[in-house]
Amino acid sequence: MTGFSKVAVYRQDLPPRGGYSPIPWARLPSRRIPLWPFVSLWLASNIFGYFYHMSEKREYWRSEMEMDESRSCIEPVLLAEQDRIVLRQYRANRDEETKLMNDVPSWEVGTWFGEKVFKSRTFFPDRPHVLDYYGVARPSTQRLDINASQWQI
Repeated sequence: MTGFSKVAVYRQDLPPRGGYSPIPWARLPSRRIPLWPFVSLWLASNIFGYFYHMSEKREYWRSEMEMDESRSCIEPVLLAEQDRIVLRQYRANRDEETKLMNDVPSWEVGTWFGEKVFKSRTFFPDRPHVLDYYGVARPSTQRLDINASQWQI
């Protein structure tokens, strides 16, 4: 037979013998956790943090002062190197002018149509004019150099 002929036997769900335990409805005070360990841990961490912060601050200012001194010491070297680069570019411009104006008669290198640019030998501008520096350069080189100077520290 197929199993449909069997009758299912159900069993009633009853409480356990002796009944259920009583429901606790009375208010029980919670167990109090002592506060002093948390306060002492907080106080100890603050004291440690304060002294650690002060030592780190002292070390930071010591290294900052050292960096400031090193910057002030290296500044003349960097300025001299910058001047060397400018003078090298002036020399390259003069050599290029010599090579370019070689075929022109009565052309004197370093003058503006025969008139000296600087009246005295002691005068030298702090900052060269852009056209003096990039006189024979491509405009793209000038743009690149001007844009690159924005990123210098």
